[in-house]
Amino acid sequence: MIKNRLALAALLGVGAILTAHAQAPAPANPTPDPNAASSPHQRSVTGQDPGEAPPTDSSSPNAASSPHQRSAAKGEGAGEKMAAGDGLEPATFVKKAAQGGMTEVALSRAAATQAQDPKVRKFANQMVADHKRANDELASIAKRKGLNVPASLDAEHQAVVQRINSKSGSEFDSAYSKQMMSDHEKTVALFEGATKSADPDLAAFAKQTLPTLKEHKHMADELPGAMHAANSGEPAPQRK
Repeated sequence: MIKNRLALAALLGVGAILTAHAQAPAPANPTPDPNAASSPHQRSVTGQDPGEAPPTDSSSPNAASSPHQRSAAKGEGAGEKMAAGDGLEPATFVKKAAQGGMTEVALSRAAATQAQDPKVRKFANQMVADHKRANDELASIAKRKGLNVPASLDAEHQAVVQRINSKSGSEFDSAYSKQMMSDHEKTVALFEGATKSADPDLAAFAKQTLPTLKEHKHMADELPGAMHAANSGEPAPQRK
């Protein structure tokens, strides 16, 4: 009887030990150390290579590795900066139009007295009147907007005036006529671009002045010197 009780107690003790062992939590697997990998392949599988920089948050613009990437992250690009409509910036248009207009007046004042051909003199007188009026109107608009208006010709345009004024007789008529043909082609293109300006006053001025400039161009193409240059294939003088 006593032996039977001892055997039963022994069996119960063994069962309790086995139950406790089964219920004990299994030890967590240690996270493999990437640096402990023995080869680059193993390091690429287990994690980050020790020579690599820690990953950065790509959402931060400052985290980009180059100025181009930083500007892209910030949303900056060629399309972000809006120009003045499809035309030139107002200040640039004012400068170019004023320099061109003053050049027309300076050349035409000389032609009104120096030209031999009466058609050239008549054309020159009209250029002085029309361009002076347009120059004054442009200056008035620009000053109201705080834009700088050139008060005199720059070196490039002054050189054009001096070159043509150095001629005389029929050579002067021819040089002046060809310059007017070339200048008005460029001026018409400049004002056509300005009609798309984001500045409504300058756009309106350009639209108002453009028909007169186109008429000037047609008249310049009909001048004796310009027609001679067109028929002979001579290149007309260029003004930037």
